[in-house]
Amino acid sequence: MPYAPTLAIATGAFEVAAGLWILRGPGRKAITRPVGAILLLLAGYQWLEALLCHRGGDLWLARLAFADITWLPAVGVLLVERLGHGRTRLAPLFLATAAGLTAWILTDPGFVHSAVCKVVIATYDTASPLYRLYGGYYQLGLFTMMAGAGVFLARQEDAVARAHLADVQLGTMAFVFPAMLTELVVAGTGGSQPSLMCHYAALLAVGLTRLGAREQREATGESWSILAWARRS
Repeated sequence: MPYAPTLAIATGAFEVAAGLWILRGPGRKAITRPVGAILLLLAGYQWLEALLCHRGGDLWLARLAFADITWLPAVGVLLVERLGHGRTRLAPLFLATAAGLTAWILTDPGFVHSAVCKVVIATYDTASPLYRLYGGYYQLGLFTMMAGAGVFLARQEDAVARAHLADVQLGTMAFVFPAMLTELVVAGTGGSQPSLMCHYAALLAVGLTRLGAREQREATGESWSILAWARRS
């Protein structure tokens, strides 16, 4: 079946709207900035995939999509550390690794050999031997987000911080495990893990939007509403 971009475009629109709302709203910038950045990164992948498939598998756009989403684990680890008031070297290490991987992806024409789009999923041929390094970084980053949130949850006494960490942890689990299960169960989805994960990551976007709404409520003492946001805008 031909690729239909509706899901990617609609999901990306929600993530952009939520990200800009959180970035422009009240709350601690140390928290709202990485939350907004993650939402915009997710939207960036969605729209790049839609454009990639519209152009018949443009490999430059495929590499740009990979470069975009490379930053998700790094910014996610940074967010978890800030929510847990942690002081480790993990976030700077992940951010530096993301920068190096981004430079490599954008300058290596052989990183993606082909991209095939069907229904709502893009499948990539990433035969480069260094792709294993990329995959290892990505899986380690997502595991660190989930495990780190759990560790800080056990140590954190502040109710708001605990709720924020729970949203990050559950949101990450909600897209990682279904994406892995889909690739294992559904035939013909080999190489589609990035696309699957980013589509399922709409669940993480919902959790982060809830986190942002809570952060704004704590900062202003007001419940979230569209009218209240419009007045602030």
